[in-house]
Amino acid sequence: MIPFAADVSIRNGRHREWQVWIPLAILWILLAPLVAILLPFFCIACLIGDIDPFRAIAVVWRILTSLGDTEISVNKPEFFFSVHLY
Repeated sequence: MIPFAADVSIRNGRHREWQVWIPLAILWILLAPLVAILLPFFCIACLIGDIDPFRAIAVVWRILTSLGDTEISVNKPEFFFSVHLY
């Protein structure tokens, strides 16, 4: 399942923490028309490069669906950054 939300947390050296929840579902809805417009160009590029467009779309879909429950964090003494995808 593609991630529908992200929890972003940032803390600087003075221990001020900034945390925000980002609804990614809105992002997917807003990107849908752009994907529909760019899809023919993507298929033409795949055909020029001798790549199966259906297989390429399947690979991109598998990458998107595997992002669920991913956590990325950078922890340094002067800076902390964390992103958790749901």
